[in-house]
Amino acid sequence: MPKFEREVEIDVPIEKVWQVLIDPKYWPEWLPGVDSVTSVQAVSLTNAKSVQFTKQDKNGTATFVTLQQPNLLEIVTQIDDDKDQHVFKLRTTGGLFGMAADETKVEYTLDTLNGKGFITKFFTSGNPIDSTKVSKAMLRFRRLVEKLY
Repeated sequence: MPKFEREVEIDVPIEKVWQVLIDPKYWPEWLPGVDSVTSVQAVSLTNAKSVQFTKQDKNGTATFVTLQQPNLLEIVTQIDDDKDQHVFKLRTTGGLFGMAADETKVEYTLDTLNGKGFITKFFTSGNPIDSTKVSKAMLRFRRLVEKLY
């Protein structure tokens, strides 16, 4: 299972970063593979469900797997047989030894869930396209959050 990782520092408190991260209406602006969100089914900390989205001309589902406010979000997106796992870890930073708590570090890991076979790993582990998607996603996410707050 090839994994692509990127972290970014956002000059906004963790609670506000979390609000943007879990709000599907913002996903088309930054989350790889989501062009538009078509429906949201009861997304909350106690009742996380799923989000219907489109990518180009295909419909997909994003399922909330883990939702631990404000530190951990895990989503699995699926279009047909293609599944991707998106894991976001947030932690407070800022000031001397993190004492100001006015910034947030976001770590994003994309696991393409392509299987465990040698051939699959060989062809997808160094995929520069997915690596670039993750880097661009975090840059767009940071710009969006900082623009909103």
